[in-house]
Amino acid sequence: MIRVTVAAVLACLAAMAQGADPALPTFRVEARLVEVYASIFDKRGNPLPNLTRDRFQVLDAGTPQPLAVFEGAGDALSCALLLDTTGSMADYLPALKTAVLHFVDDLREEEAIAVYTFNRTLNVAQKFTTDKKQVKQAVMRTSAAGGTRLFDSVAHVSRDLEARPGKKALVVFTDGDDNASMLNAAGASRQAIQSGVPIYVIAQGSGLKDAKLMKILEELAAGTGGLAFRLTRPDKIGEVFSEISRNLRHTYLLSWKLPEGAGKSWRPIRIAVAGVEDARIRARQGYWPE
Repeated sequence: MIRVTVAAVLACLAAMAQGADPALPTFRVEARLVEVYASIFDKRGNPLPNLTRDRFQVLDAGTPQPLAVFEGAGDALSCALLLDTTGSMADYLPALKTAVLHFVDDLREEEAIAVYTFNRTLNVAQKFTTDKKQVKQAVMRTSAAGGTRLFDSVAHVSRDLEARPGKKALVVFTDGDDNASMLNAAGASRQAIQSGVPIYVIAQGSGLKDAKLMKILEELAAGTGGLAFRLTRPDKIGEVFSEISRNLRHTYLLSWKLPEGAGKSWRPIRIAVAGVEDARIRARQGYWPE
């Protein structure tokens, strides 16, 4: 969910022009927008990159909504990388760094990237920038130590991304269960889903042995319109990041005004694409109005 706020100052300016007391109340008009990211594939699984605004239909709780914002698959995005640097990552870290460097090169020149790392605390290794050299340097500086503050970190970075304009995505790499967060899995998932940012999760190591954790991560990815990957071999990290890069290049941003009287209950979303037979659509399935 995003908010666009406009201050109406015309009345105050008119009063000043007439010599009246300008200390008049400021009126604020707020439009709340719902954001959904959609990846569209044909029946063979091939991405469809050139769809136009008029091809999409959005149903919010069963009611068609006109799109206020549309960004196509070719539009630039902001991508946050959230990397697990806990002590158990020591053996995987070299392969992870190499894969992330290639992933950064795959992003467009105009796309902004930020690097976050987490162990017992969340650290901003590199703020959002289009300077790929700075991003790579931040990745190479990472080292492994400490516990795992996974859920708090996901929620925090999702909020950071929510504040940025345009298309967004969060890529999370983790190798273990959370043992340091204040938020529980449900709370973090709700905040992440509420932000509307698609989350791509890569899990490896001890995380794969925890069925409950994997279920949480897979539901988190699906609930935001992203994907979850199980990484069983270090030499496959590059392939997974390449698949995420491929998905990011074929994602659409659809946004519409929150319907009046939306309430606070869960509102289901359905997206349709005209003219594509048996289209496969990956997007979040609904949202909670704030």
